[in-house]
Amino acid sequence: MASAPTIVLVPGAWCTPIVYDTLRATLTSRGLPSIATAHPSIGAEPPSKTLIDDVAHLRSELVSLIDQGKDIILVLHSYGGVVGSGAVEGLGKAERAQQGQAGGVVLVVYMSAFAIPKGKSLLDMLGGRFLPFMKAEGDYVHCLGGAEYDFHDIPSADKELWTSRLTHTSIAVFSGPSTFEPWHVMPTAYIICEEDRALPPSVQEQMAEMLNTKSIYRLKSSHSPYLSMPDRVADILEELAGKTGVSGAEIAANL
Repeated sequence: MASAPTIVLVPGAWCTPIVYDTLRATLTSRGLPSIATAHPSIGAEPPSKTLIDDVAHLRSELVSLIDQGKDIILVLHSYGGVVGSGAVEGLGKAERAQQGQAGGVVLVVYMSAFAIPKGKSLLDMLGGRFLPFMKAEGDYVHCLGGAEYDFHDIPSADKELWTSRLTHTSIAVFSGPSTFEPWHVMPTAYIICEEDRALPPSVQEQMAEMLNTKSIYRLKSSHSPYLSMPDRVADILEELAGKTGVSGAEIAANL
């Protein structure tokens, strides 16, 4: 029996890997190994890191796992969608299998994440200006409304906790252009968060359609379902992991 793929969880802006702790514990209880990555741009001092830095950092973590022959399900949230899209170029399992190499990315999951065309930036997708809950100060960008926009569907005490754990993001990441569109060469899935106040569901629907994937899931959650309904997110990832437990040549046909 093939071993379970490793689930690599990539956060969005303002967030550190700790946001995935509960989800990771749930995945572990189901026999699914996972890691959560950090972006160099999040909380950077000075705030000079760019999208290029974040992509390079994630890619190095993916390559380290793939070099061990591991299969990877890459789960991207929010800004993490831009990072992950660029980081997976050339790392798809099917592409590597054609070269006689083991391991690779078997699936890219966008969870209320930005799947944007090559050459476009996150700021482009925001209409050229920061949203009302984002505050730019010099090279810093802060999130002012996490409790209202990012995780309105968790208990009040938890809102205070997670608001306190948000940190700044380097302004440069918002203007960095996307460099790769993985949905053309590897399987993808999209998790639409239907009560999202940060990334409108209508925009998520458009991006999911662009992926041209049959694997579209919907959750009645805020922008942060890994906080408000980790069990449901784990259900989806467990189902997807089961579908990817096949050879590289068969993956696309199962998703």
